[in-house]
Order: sequence, then C-alpha cells, then structure tokens
Amino acid sequence: MRIKRILIENIGPYKNKEFIFEHSCNLIIDRNETGKSVLAKSIVEALYPSKQPIIPLNNGKITLEIEADNEFFQITRNYKGYQIFKNGNPIKYETKNKGKIIKKLPGEIIFNIPREIFINSSYLAQKSGINTKELYPVTSFLEQAIDTGFRDTSASSALSKIKEALYDNIHSGALFPFITKGKLDTAIKIWEEKLSDYEEKKSYLQNLIEKETEIIKNYTELLSEFDNINYKLIKLDSDYATWKIQQDNFYRAEIQNLEKRNNELKELERIVQFSKDFENLKPEEQQFIVLYENEVQSLQRDLILNEERKEKTKKFLKNVYLISILTAIFSILGGIFIDKIFYIGIIFCIFSLFYQFKLNSENKKLNHEIKTLKLKYDDISEKINNIISNFTIPINDKSEFFSFFKKMNTHKNEIKEFIENSRKIEEFKKLLLSKNEIDFYESKIISKNNEISNTNIEQYEQKREKLIKLKEQIKDNLHKLQADYDKIIQYRKEIEKITEQIQSITKNIENLERFKRALQKSFEVLENITKKHHERWSEKLNKKASTLLSKITDKTVYISFGKDLSFNIKVPEIEYPLSEKEIESKLSGGITEQIYLTVRLMLADLLSRGIKIPFILDEPFAHSDDERFIKGMKYLIKEISNSNQVIILSCHQHRLKLIEELKSSFYLISVNSEA
Repeated sequence: MRIKRILIENIGPYKNKEFIFEHSCNLIIDRNETGKSVLAKSIVEALYPSKQPIIPLNNGKITLEIEADNEFFQITRNYKGYQIFKNGNPIKYETKNKGKIIKKLPGEIIFNIPREIFINSSYLAQKSGINTKELYPVTSFLEQAIDTGFRDTSASSALSKIKEALYDNIHSGALFPFITKGKLDTAIKIWEEKLSDYEEKKSYLQNLIEKETEIIKNYTELLSEFDNINYKLIKLDSDYATWKIQQDNFYRAEIQNLEKRNNELKELERIVQFSKDFENLKPEEQQFIVLYENEVQSLQRDLILNEERKEKTKKFLKNVYLISILTAIFSILGGIFIDKIFYIGIIFCIFSLFYQFKLNSENKKLNHEIKTLKLKYDDISEKINNIISNFTIPINDKSEFFSFFKKMNTHKNEIKEFIENSRKIEEFKKLLLSKNEIDFYESKIISKNNEISNTNIEQYEQKREKLIKLKEQIKDNLHKLQADYDKIIQYRKEIEKITEQIQSITKNIENLERFKRALQKSFEVLENITKKHHERWSEKLNKKASTLLSKITDKTVYISFGKDLSFNIKVPEIEYPLSEKEIESKLSGGITEQIYLTVRLMLADLLSRGIKIPFILDEPFAHSDDERFIKGMKYLIKEISNSNQVIILSCHQHRLKLIEELKSSFYLISVNSEA
C-alpha cells in the first residue's frame, strides 16, 4: 500500500500545495516552521477524520490519493466531513446493523485497522511515546461480535460470532473482553424491570376500563339534555324570527307613510336643503345673515344723509365764496370814497375766509365718512356673497337668497317635519331585512306567536345566551366523555400491545438466560485458549522486537511485552529492567527514540495483520547523535522501505551529507509554502 499524492489547500502555510510520493522511501527535509508537521497531520486527518481535527480546517481542504492492491483510493476532507472514492466511484462508508449506524473511517476501510493502532504504530509525531492503553480497542472486534450475537439473542449465533472473531484476532494477542459478561446481567435486569413496569401498567389500564359503563350512561343522559336544549333554542329562534319579520313589515309600512308625507312637502325640498346649509354655517355667520338687512339699511340711510349734507355744504361754500369776492370788490371801490367802508369790507372778508375754512374741513370729514361707509358696505356685500357661495342649492342673487331665508323662517315646522321624516326613513331602511334574511328567518319559523316584542327583546337575548352557554357546557362534557371513551378503546389496544410486549420480554429473558449460559461456557474454553496462545505470541513478539532493537541500536537490548501490551527494556548500562515510565528519565533521548521506533515497527507489523501500511515518521531521530541517526536511517531506507512505504520528515538539513551513499535509495522532497 502506498500514498501517491496529497494536495493541501488553505491549511497552515499552504495555500495550494501538492506533494507526490513516487518512491517507497520519501525524505522531506527543510527548516523549522515550514509546515512539515502540518503535512504529516494532514495525512493522518484524511485517513482518520476526528470530531476535533488535529489541524484547523476552517476553509481548508485535503485530497489524499492511495494505491492499494491495484486499487486506487481518493479521500477528500474538509470542515464539513469527508468522502471516499475507489477507482473514481464513491464508497458507502455508513452501514446499518439492527438499526444502529456503523460509520467506518477511510483508514479502517483501506488498511483495515483502527485509528488507535495506526497512531501508536505507523504514525510517529514529534516527541510522542506510545499509549498502550489505546491499543485495547483491538479487542473491540471480538466484543462487537459478541454484542451482535447478544442482539440476535441466539446462543448458536453468539458462539458462531465469537468463533469468527477469535479466528480473526487471536493471532494479534487480543485478550478476551471479560467485561461483556456483565452486560448480560445488566440486560436481564433491565428486561425484568421493563416486565414489572408493563405488568403494573396493564393492571392500571384494566382498572380504568371498568369505568366504561358509567361513562356510557352519563353520555346518554347528556345527549338527551343536549337534544332538549336544542329544541328550546329552535323554538326561541322561531319566535325571534316571527318578531323580526313583523318588525320588517312595520318598518316598510312606516317608510311608506313617511315618504307619502314628504311627497306632500316636496315643494319645500329646496327650502329644506337651504335650511340644512344654513344649519351647517358657523353661529357668527348665521347671526350675520339675520342682521344683514338691518345693517345694510342703516348704512344706506347714513350714506344718503351724508351725501345730502355734503351737497348742502358744497353749495353753501360756493355762495360764501361769491359773497366774499363781491364784498372784497365793493370794499375796494367804496374805500376810495369812504375809508370805513374799506375796513368793514376787509373784516367781513376775513370772517368769511375763516368760515370757508370751517366749511372745507366739514366737507372733508363728510367725504371720509362717506368713504368709510362705502368700504363697510362693500365688506358686508363681499361677506354675504362668500356665505351664499357655501350653499349647495343654486342661488342667483342676494334677493333670491333672502327670499329663501324668509321662507325658511316662515315654514320652520314643515322643514323640521320633512327632515325628521327623512331621518326616520333612512333609519328604518337600515333595519329592513334583505331577501336572503327574510328567507332565512322564515325558514326558522315553526309556529307563529307574538311572545316577543320590543319590550322583552332583551329578555329573549338573555334567555338565548343562557341556553347557548348551557349547550356549550353540555357539548364540552360530551367531548370529554367521548375522549374518555376513546381513551378506554385506546387502553384496550394498549393492553393488547402490552400483553404482546410482556410475552416478547419473557421470551427475551429466557433467550438471554440461555445465551448467558452458552457465553459462560465459551468464556471458560476461550479463556484457557487465549492465555496459552498469548504466552506463545508474547515470546515470539519479544524475541523479534529484541532482535530488531539490537539491529537499530547496535547494542544488546532486550524488550519484553506484557499481556496488556505494556513493555519494559533491559539495557547493558542498567542492571534492572526499565518500565515505560522510566525509559525517558533513565535513558538518553536518542536511545528512547530508537526504542519507540522499534516498538512501533513491531506493533505495526503484528497488529496490521500482514498488511504493509505506510509509515509517517516526523523527526524520528531528533535527539539522536549522528551515529544513531545514520544507523536508524539506513535501517529504514534499506530494510523497512523494501516492504512498507516510508515518509520521513526532518529539519536537520546538515545531516543529508551523512547519508550521501544512500541517496539513490530515497527521494528527497523540499517543503515550500508557496503554491
């Protein structure tokens, strides 16, 4: 199996970067912070997508292409999820088993190993050890098989599944999952509790069903009362319908009489409209019309008097003026002979002149008063014209207007009668029934009587409302009784279902008990087989791992695996074996790296069940000296890459010259963050 290509878009330093792995051994060496770890994590995230990605995807995308057994796989991974294609066709990676959705990751489909095994064997992150506890899910294959048999509740099926799982997984040293035994006891207890609940519910429902007779009796009584109220309402509505038709006939007769009377008063129709327009005027405008004629007459009278006085004054002033001229001439001529006559004439002329001034002043005053009276007259005329223009009836002039006004005052009573009649006609017309309403009310009449009148219509409404409320209450009670009856029917159906469920649960419990006995027997047999097989498996694993570790370290180093896949190390420098926790504190960084690398190679070989999966190693010799680096790299390049693809990432560019002699055995790739 070989990774052929990866395309990384918008992740870390990569905008659009493609890596092609054509060689079985690919060495990626570049400076720090160039994105080597992002590349390694992108491969893992594509193979084994997680709910919390090990790299920030955001708007990023990973496209990984793998070749396996002449098949071509393509995986696309983004923040939405992932897709798997085989030879260009999408693969269905979700299956249903007994209603349960089982979702497989791309690495599980292609390599047939879970994520935990890949992370702790084929993938080496910087400064990471091995978490042997995560390798326990190896036993999940067997446990899943037992659970499948458990759901089938078939002892023969369980034994068959256990046998298949044991055959597929026993070579990997998987211990039998003893925790499964407890699941059966818990399941039996749960089913017994359910059985008790169903029995209790069945008893409760049967007690409720006993009320059926009482419900039917109450339902019948209420139904009879409901019918009685319905009849009373029909009778009441019949009386009301009779009254409504009688009222309609009365309104029509009244309208006919009122229209007849208004026809008699039709000659006053324009006066009525005039009266309505007059009533719509403002109070001050109405008052102005009432006083208009008196005020106009007074103005005209004052104007005539002032005109007459003006003419008299003007004539008298003219006479005084002539007398003054003649007196002046006579005084001048008489003064030639008699001086006194001259002086007397002069004095008379002076007095005459003063009198002329007085007459002129009075004449100006009269002119002003005349002008003022004319302006006032014009203002009154304009105001009355404006008021007349507001009237809706056509009026030719002021004389016609005041003629209407006088007639209005003369026929006040007739006008009031006409308006009141018109109002009543409109009011009665609104109360008239339409043809559909008349048909409706006539259909409601079952017997004609005069029980309802204008005086007791309120009592009718109260009585009807009371009956309707009572009817609604009975209807609600009928609905409740109907609902109760429906519930009883439903309870009967539920009891039938519960009875079936009780039978099914009882059968399930019996099957589980049989399954438990069969499983217990299989435990006894499989436990002995597994323990004996594990002893042979651990000896083989320890011998092979120690040989491999000695090759890489060039020292006599022993490694010993326990039943839980934990291990300890024996090195020449230290007298006692070192546990996993002591390795990093007691040994150098270089030897620690070699130990972890060896363990990963061994676990990958054994736990992958013979499948040659790729190794992704990020700084496998970061803390090793040059000698260990050369030995480790030679082993990976010359031996491991012959069977498995190897992708090594490192920042130690200066060490390339140390493996110059191997350059034909690997392909060197430089990480460049530019697309």
